Amino acid sequence: MTITISNYADLQKNLSALVAANGLTPALAPHGVFYEDLDYNQFITQDMPGVPGFKIVEVGNAAASNIVMALSGTAGSAFDPNTGSIGPMPQPSPPYNTDTPTQADIIAALTVWINDGCPNSQADTAVQSKTC
Repeated sequence: MTITISNYADLQKNLSALVAANGLTPALAPHGVFYEDLDYNQFITQDMPGVPGFKIVEVGNAAASNIVMALSGTAGSAFDPNTGSIGPMPQPSPPYNTDTPTQADIIAALTVWINDGCPNSQADTAVQSKTC
């Protein structure tokens, strides 16, 4: 399944779909369901809630974005499944590639969105995220 992320509302919808399809419980993680709790500007400028020093997104550089490294289990990073201090996300048993959307689909779409500068021009105003 190919997915597209055109704005922050799409990102929220697709991450929520991944979580729901796999019965995951991110609310129990130190960062909580951060992509639902942060607004767009917070998401692209701030550290992961509860995990200081880990900026969520490096706009224009998906490879340096902690959200991509976490979902990918990037070797040599804190999210490396073998040596990382945190390990890949979402826990407990990533990657989740049997249900749709797959984790690989999310990573691919998220990578394009971040590398394109995290556009948000088509944001659905009916989908408002809570602010911290």
